[in-house]
Amino acid sequence: MRCSLSSARRPALRPLLSAGIVFLACPWASADQPPAAQVQSLFDGASFIDWEPSKTPVPFEGDTIRQASGPDEHGIRIRKGQLMSKPFPVEPFAFYRLRFLSQAAEKPLCAAVFLDKDGKEIAADVYDSIDISTDWRPYSLCFRGHADARQARIRLQTSAGPLAVKNLRVEQITADEAAAWAAGLAAQCPAVQFEPAADRWQFLPRTMQRLATGGPLRIVMLGDSICNDTSNSLYETLLARIYPKAKIEIVTSVRGGTGCWYYKDEGRVNPYVLDYKPDLVMIAGISHGFDVEAIRSVIRQIRQGSNYEILVMSGAIAQREVYEPAYFAQKPAAVALDDMEQFSARMRRMCREERAEFFDIRKAWEDYMLRSYKPYDHFARDSIHGNSRGKQVVARILARYFEPKDAAR
Repeated sequence: MRCSLSSARRPALRPLLSAGIVFLACPWASADQPPAAQVQSLFDGASFIDWEPSKTPVPFEGDTIRQASGPDEHGIRIRKGQLMSKPFPVEPFAFYRLRFLSQAAEKPLCAAVFLDKDGKEIAADVYDSIDISTDWRPYSLCFRGHADARQARIRLQTSAGPLAVKNLRVEQITADEAAAWAAGLAAQCPAVQFEPAADRWQFLPRTMQRLATGGPLRIVMLGDSICNDTSNSLYETLLARIYPKAKIEIVTSVRGGTGCWYYKDEGRVNPYVLDYKPDLVMIAGISHGFDVEAIRSVIRQIRQGSNYEILVMSGAIAQREVYEPAYFAQKPAAVALDDMEQFSARMRRMCREERAEFFDIRKAWEDYMLRSYKPYDHFARDSIHGNSRGKQVVARILARYFEPKDAAR
């Protein structure tokens, strides 16, 4: 596998990469990208020096693109497998923008993966798919530094077709720049017309007061990869425009395929929730196994150690026909069907009993999809998870949920 530039260039480039901050000319090919100029780059991955190819589960196959369109452009062509960048520094809760030019025959994936103070990979990552294009096409992904992150790595991955990438950069940006990126994605989707219930927020008085009057508001998102995608929608950038006095921090506390059946045992509520000292806990996702009592147990454990407010949500985006059959395999058909059909109603009733808020975001998502003229693939990176466009739909549903009840439409 050829995955680096010639050795003659390495001595000149390595000091720039290790310095962390470099100044580079970045040519981009669309109006929403900056013109060729001196741009401060946190991480220059364009040369793909020190990137690590995968050996499993699919052995990496690829080669470098040398002087692809000019003397300052360098890239990589991945036929299959994944490639991981060297680590670069990030700050908790700060915003970053990954940019590159790409050609993709299928929908490959890219991700920002976080590392903690010990260099251990954090489960909460940021994944997106890259749209198919035969020409060089600008791509960007904005993400928030995880609360426990000290470093991050970029992952490129393909299994169904070649991916070519060049001029890769990561920059630290402002919340306003992240919001502008998100708005550009939302413009590619039908408008969200969700109308939230008038009696919402009954059990969120402190949260809504903090939003309205200002001050810090820390939200812990607890759940699975769907909860992770919901958090990665950067919905706080929308809330910041609605409630400019509030300082909102989002902590993503998740494990893939994991629900409250896991978090309720062995004291896990402490490291996954209480240790972050949130003001609001949002429990979300599709991996609770339709187990209302497990969610109740987590709520009660949170309440034993704090007076934090709690919002329980159903899971958006994932197609029911993909994740529901697995539950049928675990239970008698009649029991499984009843659990699935009654889950939302039972959660709503349980939340009322536990004085926790309930928001059926799944229904809001499905109503949106019924009105949308776009196919599911427009919003998703696979059969379960959203791409950045799908996440922006979720962000705007959440923004409508938290928007003042007297807001003009």
